[in-house]
Amino acid sequence: MLNKSNILYYLTLLLLGFLALRLLQLQVLDHQKYKTLARNNTSRTAISRAPRGTIYDRHGEIFASSKASLSVIVFPAALRKQADKESVAQILAEFIEINYEELLELFENMDPSTPLPIVLDNDIPVESAIKIYENKKSLPGIAVEKQATRYYPQGEIAAHMLGYVGQVSSEDLKAAKSRSLGLGDIVGKQGLEKVFDESLQGTKGEARVVVDRYGKSLYSGSEDRRIIKEPIKGQDLDLTIDAKLQRVAYEALGGKQGAAVALDPRNGEILALVSSPSFDPNIFTKPVPYKLYQELLDNKAFLNKTISAYTPGSIWKPISAIAALEHGVARANEVFEVSGSIDYAGFSFGDWTTKKGKMNLIDALAWSRDTYFYQFAKRMKADWIANIGEKFGVGKRTGLELLGESKGILPSPEWKKKTLREPWYPGNTLHYSIGQSYLLISPVQAARMMAGIANKGFLPQPHLVKDSSKEELEPIEGVSEASFAVIEEALKKCVRSGTGQASKLRKIQVAGKTGSAEVSGYEKSTHAWFAAYAPVKAPEIVVVVFMEGGGHGGSVAAPVAKRIFQKYFEK
Repeated sequence: MLNKSNILYYLTLLLLGFLALRLLQLQVLDHQKYKTLARNNTSRTAISRAPRGTIYDRHGEIFASSKASLSVIVFPAALRKQADKESVAQILAEFIEINYEELLELFENMDPSTPLPIVLDNDIPVESAIKIYENKKSLPGIAVEKQATRYYPQGEIAAHMLGYVGQVSSEDLKAAKSRSLGLGDIVGKQGLEKVFDESLQGTKGEARVVVDRYGKSLYSGSEDRRIIKEPIKGQDLDLTIDAKLQRVAYEALGGKQGAAVALDPRNGEILALVSSPSFDPNIFTKPVPYKLYQELLDNKAFLNKTISAYTPGSIWKPISAIAALEHGVARANEVFEVSGSIDYAGFSFGDWTTKKGKMNLIDALAWSRDTYFYQFAKRMKADWIANIGEKFGVGKRTGLELLGESKGILPSPEWKKKTLREPWYPGNTLHYSIGQSYLLISPVQAARMMAGIANKGFLPQPHLVKDSSKEELEPIEGVSEASFAVIEEALKKCVRSGTGQASKLRKIQVAGKTGSAEVSGYEKSTHAWFAAYAPVKAPEIVVVVFMEGGGHGGSVAAPVAKRIFQKYFEK
């Protein structure tokens, strides 16, 4: 029979046994679980960005790389009160290149629930970093960290081609369904940086970091970090671009509205791709001041004119001449009277000069006489011109590795009826023959078109990234050798003694065509074009220059092309 002392004894044993089992569970069986919970109360897994892959030109010169820099970051959760935002903005503005108003606007637009820091300024001087550290008690939520920052050593000469990087947005995260992107990541925003972002990104690294209640690191150095996984650098990108030729093309445009494309007709490699005016992609490594952004926007600095479509004017005449030759409505030696204008179907169709004379097709192309083309265009069908244009790649995207490429417009009677709900009038064909009408092509398309003429019937695939699979030429069916011979003779004469003389080289023969396109909105001037290739006997390079509202192609665009040719043939 149990007495009270025995009952108390067994109850004590039972309680001790329960406590022992519970202790065994906590310290042995569930040890890892509670260790992880405890660790997560005082530390976080910090993701370290991998250095992005380097972008090189065809000779190994660097277009884009990553460099270590000191970055100022802010933890949004630490700046919830308006007074703190104002105070921090006031003090921090003394140490970095962002003024009080801009900092305050950034702080007020931050989401305080964002767990990761936001970069305020990159590549700050050591002196600024020291001042921020010395004032850390007055700068809650502000820290300085070493980060790999994207760097574009060539500056603005290739901005439209390269693009730039920036912090990932909510739209980026939605679009990246199959990728492990997170808040705070840096991604490509435009150009090649965006198109090849996934391969350039690399693989993130991981480390454990001791943090405070805001998730902010408690230490300024590396003593709080334990590396779990080292970051792996992104894949490099080798371009077909020649950086020296790119710079010459950019400088030759002189900051004016325009574009220049240099292409190797033998394999489609783009040697230079310049849109002007441009911008320095390095500005996007930190928040861009509104005033600067607006200035660039107003100056159309972000528009990539190399892949945008414009009225081509007379650089189109070789295409309409080929159409006329192939359909037997024009002959190389056929002579027409040229003058200031002709009348047709109740309308007057003007020429760029009132000078009168007699010319054959070769002379008319060399001197770009519109009234000659009007006369054989009266014998033509618009579809003939459209058909030849299509064979030379017009009216469709070239497939260049850039987003936003325009396919342009290759008009036809069917297109006009479907798009404008109007019939095709006889006068439309006359305008079409000289590159006016509804026709729109991009400088890259024009370079491909001219390459087809240079190759006498073989069309290259333009590309920016080294890729041997894109070097095969596409044959152009339905254009005879005789037609190509006539066109080439005219293009040689255009440079030798016609409207393209400003592109003439001393020792290298150039064949080319000028263009001056009349466009609504540019009544006082015209778009200036020049499309050419050299050397004539064995073409190595095609150059197309476009100057928006620049004036006459022969006096404005041809000299720019000459400088590009000169640089290329320096060797």
